[in-house]
Amino acid sequence: MEHELIIHNVSKISATGSYVLNNINLDLPRGSRLSVLGPSGCGKTTLLRMIAGLDTPDAGDILFNGASILNLPPHKRNFGMMFQDYALFPHLDVFANIAFGLKMKGISRREQAPIVAEMLALTNLEGFERRKVDELSGGERQRVALARTLAPDPRLLMLDEPLSALDRVLRKYLLTQLTQIFSRLEITTIFVTHDHKEAFAAGSQIILMNQGEIVQQGSPDNLIHHPVNDWVKSFMA
Repeated sequence: MEHELIIHNVSKISATGSYVLNNINLDLPRGSRLSVLGPSGCGKTTLLRMIAGLDTPDAGDILFNGASILNLPPHKRNFGMMFQDYALFPHLDVFANIAFGLKMKGISRREQAPIVAEMLALTNLEGFERRKVDELSGGERQRVALARTLAPDPRLLMLDEPLSALDRVLRKYLLTQLTQIFSRLEITTIFVTHDHKEAFAAGSQIILMNQGEIVQQGSPDNLIHHPVNDWVKSFMA
């Protein structure tokens, strides 16, 4: 199976000299769904930022389709990243928010319209085009953020704790919607979360991180039934 994304011996050291990421190695086949699981501060978001080009490693390399991307600026990587706070523009309506990345790529408004319509249908937001962001519920904002991330047709989709700001009932509902959308898309997806139930639902493969290192990697069943140490067993409980 072709490995689309390869992370090779990537490390990041903080200003105090401690490892934020320590020798991370990861191979992702095209179209795979990976969940990055671990407690707060373990390096999950830093890893996403490295892949997105928002931060640079102190050692190691990141390759996409066989070529290093370390010298590529974020906008040339064509990766989609959905942030924890969604980062929507409150002064724009739903259409303009979703079309923002398309506009940045120089796509005309006439060409934007069918793409935005497709994204609205994908995320069950038909009829919301002219709604303002501050008129939307938390779940609706989450779906607008996902639609905006997907609209430019990214080569890789990354989601950083996309459900953490929502209540438990809404999280469960939207997680089901997200996994259905992931199943329809042929795109490599990386889903970051501190919640193992979310991780198991969103990814077929899991990496469990702690203190900047990958502690265990495998299927949900592997982590539950074959923890490599007591810390993993306790975290999964």
